[in-house]
Amino acid sequence: MRVGTVRKPGDTGTEKLVAKYGDRLVAVRYRYSHEKRRRYKTVELIVAEDDWTPPPDREEIVANLPPPKLTPRVPLRIRYFEKDLQRKIKAIGGTWDPDRKLWYAPEEYARRAGLTDRIVR
Repeated sequence: MRVGTVRKPGDTGTEKLVAKYGDRLVAVRYRYSHEKRRRYKTVELIVAEDDWTPPPDREEIVANLPPPKLTPRVPLRIRYFEKDLQRKIKAIGGTWDPDRKLWYAPEEYARRAGLTDRIVR
């Protein structure tokens, strides 16, 4: 199924949906199925709104760290669902090795970040 047209609230063809959903309406999409020879109109809605603090930028985290000594990169085990830790590792220069399913980061930065219990020996 391919997306043909995306319309924003207030564009032509969205008046009834704007009346129905109001400010919750984000977009209206027209999708096309060649196999079924059908056109579908879908809507994107806001269903919840919460406060959110964006994660710190890599530059911000690294700027607060003193320059590292030349330390080896160590393997770290971080599970798939631990997204905050993954962001932390990326911020200190860590990389993912999909073959070994381990993260690699400079040892000194990993220690400073409090990840010594995650180092794989």
